[in-house]
Amino acid sequence: MGVIHVEKRAATGQSSRSKSGTTRARLLEAGQRLFARKGSRDVTSHEIAAEAGYASGTFYLHFKDKHALFGELADEAAAELEARIDAVFANKTEPADILHAHAEVLVGFAEERRDLLRILFQPDQLDAEAGAAAERILQRLADGLSARRRERLAAAETADCFDTDVLAQAIVGMWSRVLVWWAEDPNRARREDLVRTLTQFHLHGTSGSTVLPV
Repeated sequence: MGVIHVEKRAATGQSSRSKSGTTRARLLEAGQRLFARKGSRDVTSHEIAAEAGYASGTFYLHFKDKHALFGELADEAAAELEARIDAVFANKTEPADILHAHAEVLVGFAEERRDLLRILFQPDQLDAEAGAAAERILQRLADGLSARRRERLAAAETADCFDTDVLAQAIVGMWSRVLVWWAEDPNRARREDLVRTLTQFHLHGTSGSTVLPV
């Protein structure tokens, strides 16, 4: 009997954790939808709870406030994008292949996570705390670029003709602007043209004459 009771308690605990995880995921999805529609300034915690189909009290069981939820969305987005970028560098060795695959990752992320991208990289729609969270994400991406470039410099795989940190900030700024611009209206440019242009720019800057195949 003791074993049975232990098994029942374990099953109950697992069920509660599963239900809690589902509730949290629904709140995150609801927050993402509302932030995308209204911007972080005009969204309230109560609205997020209602959008997810819960009472306000349920929201506060999972998040301190809407900024905590926004921060988790931002961190998850950064972790996902970093993982995709890391996979590119793990699986490719030639610079042209790396940069083409890198552009594909960025554009793919913009396609799949359109709302999230627009939330994070449109500062005019963010309040101060959400803006700080979005800035942390941009800095994480820039830090990753800086670290990879320093590794390549140490291995004499690239020329030391740029300030690494300045270059990383410039590239991340370009990414965020171009991808949000495209995510707002994918008809502005064909997907293959977006990938080709980002690849070409990274390889040759604005004066390069060699256009890589998409």
